[in-house]
Amino acid sequence: MKFGRKRKEKKLKAEQEESVKIIPASLEDVRSAVSRYTKDLGAGISLRSIILDTHEIDFEILHKYLGGKPDRAFYMSKETFEIFEEPDYPKYIDQCQIACDQYFLETGEEPVIPGDRTKKISYFKLQNYLIEKPPFDLYLDRYDRMVTHRKQTD
Repeated sequence: MKFGRKRKEKKLKAEQEESVKIIPASLEDVRSAVSRYTKDLGAGISLRSIILDTHEIDFEILHKYLGGKPDRAFYMSKETFEIFEEPDYPKYIDQCQIACDQYFLETGEEPVIPGDRTKKISYFKLQNYLIEKPPFDLYLDRYDRMVTHRKQTD
């Protein structure tokens, strides 16, 4: 007979979850763990599988690669896979990446400020594509047209 089997399984699972230690982790530690996780991903499994709807990284999956759960939240863009400590960056970058892609498909042009060598994104050109204007400057990478918060240099 299997009386109490489910209860034992739940107890064992709860004990395993409690045994994951909370650790201090830097942004670089998380990037390294995500990189190792990416190498182990099976075919057809997206890196988006570790990103929650809030853009927070799900460390239930990633803690094995980090050595524990970090003592604070980290966030990731679902479009560019950049990792951040601030929750707003991935949200705005994702919205802007989608808007830039749509703009480029419709016009064949990049939505950047004309003559700007840093490839700063023109929010005016994207006004019909963006849900809301990001409160900080974003740039378009000159090689892969991915949105970034990093100012491009020569």
